[in-house]
Order: sequence, then C-alpha cells, then structure tokens
Amino acid sequence: MQKNYANRYMATCVPGAEVVLADELAERARGANNVMKARGKVVFDLPFAGNGPEPDFLRCADNLYRLYRFFNVGPHRSDLPAIGESVRDMDFGAADSIPRRIVVSAARSGKHNYSRHEIEAQAEKSLLAARKFIKGTPECNDIAVRIDVSDDKCTVSAQLTSPQNRFRGGFLSVRGGIRPTVAHCLVRLGKPEKGEVFYDPFCGAGTILSERAYYKNKKIFGSDKDPDAVIAARTNLKDTAAVFLADAANTGMKNESVDKIVTNMPWGKQVKVSDIEKLYFDFFLELKRILKITGGAVILTDKAELVESACGFHGLGVSVLAELSLHGTRAGVFGVNHKSLHK
Repeated sequence: MQKNYANRYMATCVPGAEVVLADELAERARGANNVMKARGKVVFDLPFAGNGPEPDFLRCADNLYRLYRFFNVGPHRSDLPAIGESVRDMDFGAADSIPRRIVVSAARSGKHNYSRHEIEAQAEKSLLAARKFIKGTPECNDIAVRIDVSDDKCTVSAQLTSPQNRFRGGFLSVRGGIRPTVAHCLVRLGKPEKGEVFYDPFCGAGTILSERAYYKNKKIFGSDKDPDAVIAARTNLKDTAAVFLADAANTGMKNESVDKIVTNMPWGKQVKVSDIEKLYFDFFLELKRILKITGGAVILTDKAELVESACGFHGLGVSVLAELSLHGTRAGVFGVNHKSLHK
C-alpha cells in the first residue's frame, strides 16, 4: 500500500514533551486535526494549501517536517530497493532544471535485517540517480529528507526547519543549560499569564527568560551566582529581563513578590555542586519566602527525592508535571506551590 499525503505534518520534540507540544499546536493552529502523539513527535493535518506553516510557529518543537508519502516495507535486506523505488520519483518541490543539495536521515524501530544507515544509503542513491539533486551535508543542504521505518510501515518527510532551529541561533550558552525548545516547554507548563512577575533563580545564559519573554508579562527577573553566566544572560537578553548576580538560596527578592518561578536546577554531572542536598533544602526555603501564596513554580531536575524531601520539610506542595529524556537520563518537571492553598 502506498499513500501520498496532502497537508500532513510532523513536529518533533524532546521525548516526554508530546502533550505540551500538542497543547501548543491546539493554541496556535486551531484548524489542526487528526492529531496523533507518539514518543518525541506529534503528527497532524493542517487544512490549508500553499507552502504550509512558518517553520518556527511551534516553539516547543525541535523540528517541523512535511510528510509526503507512506508505504509498507518488508523486514529483509532484499526489501531495501523497494524503499529506493518509492522515493525515487519524489521531487520535494525541487525544480527539475536546478539540482538541489539533498541529505537523507533515517530512523528504524522493529525487527529488520538492515540498519538505518542502509536505509539512508539506499534512499540517497535513488534520489541522486533521478538527477534532480546533488549530495549535501547536514549543515549545508536545500532539502533534508527523513525516512522513518517502524515495523512494516515507512514514512517519508522533508524537514521545514533549519539545522539550527532548536537552538534559535546566535544565543550564548553556558555549561548545564537546556536548549530553547525545552525551555519553552517549561514555560508553557508554568501557564504564563499576562501581568505576572516571573523569575528564574538559576538563569544561566537566560534561555528560560528569553522564552518567557515571548508571552506578555509585568516583569521578568533572572539571577545566577556565576558572574560569567550573568554576563552571557545580559548579552542574550539585552533589555528583555533584569538579570543580577545572586545565590539562589539568598536572592534578595522581597517576600511574596514573585508570581511564577520556572528554573532548571543543577543536576546530573554538568554542573558540580559541593553539597547538593543543602542547596535543594536552602533553595526551596527561599522559594517559599519569595513566592506569592497564589503563585507556582516549575522545576526541572533529575533529583526527585531531594525535591520531594525539601518541599515536604518546608510545607510546600509538589507534583510531577512531566518526565523528559535529557542528556541520556530521565529528568522530572515538578510543579511546586504553597501547600496550604491546595489542601
């Protein structure tokens, strides 16, 4: 069976953020239908013609693809030529008279006698043989073709976003940071509201602050105890947020002055902390002091036990909002609030 798609798209995201991405899609493309969530991706139809949506219309998405074709495929190496034949006549909008640079990537799941690299080689060979394309690279191409083989099903798509889309381009970074698309997921989990005071006490280079600035606000604050991080954040954000040097356990913010805290706490091996248990204990005490009674916090970390024990000791409510696959491990996204308000 072979099927050509009309207005079918796929957005990819960090595994575990599919619900957040689907929520963003529902908000920004109200006409989207036939929405399907799978690990690390959301597939959907958009009921309009033309070139489709702007590549960056989903800020939680690492990349956006247009789906072109779906067909069945066998599990044996002898079935590889069939993949080549199925993609050979596809032009992906290329002009016949001007060969365009093309690159092919593949993903495979299920039981097959061939690898994703063999899928890539076969598809590339067929597309180049059609003489509509010349070989490109992941960093320099006009069309990036993606082939997904799952059991006996194969989907062919083309990437609409640039290779640097997930990093927003030109943004200074520091050790232990997260990419902007993940930061945007955290911001959305915090339910941004117009007129709120927002704060990231472990702001690093300001990635979360930059993504929060996409929504209306009253004031955005960020702080870090690393002077180099503060310099990077100020360079990145310019006048978007007020960034200052401070320890997250002693921020200098006024009592009950913050509506929303969203932050990526030190965790894993990227940022070394001499006494991480004390850091978590002291930070959540400070969070309780500066957070408004009606406010809330979103915390990213893989230290679930430390979050739960510190919040429990200080009388804060805590819940798991999501679980993301980052840096080869599973990190939790925790919602924290004043427990007394939510009994």
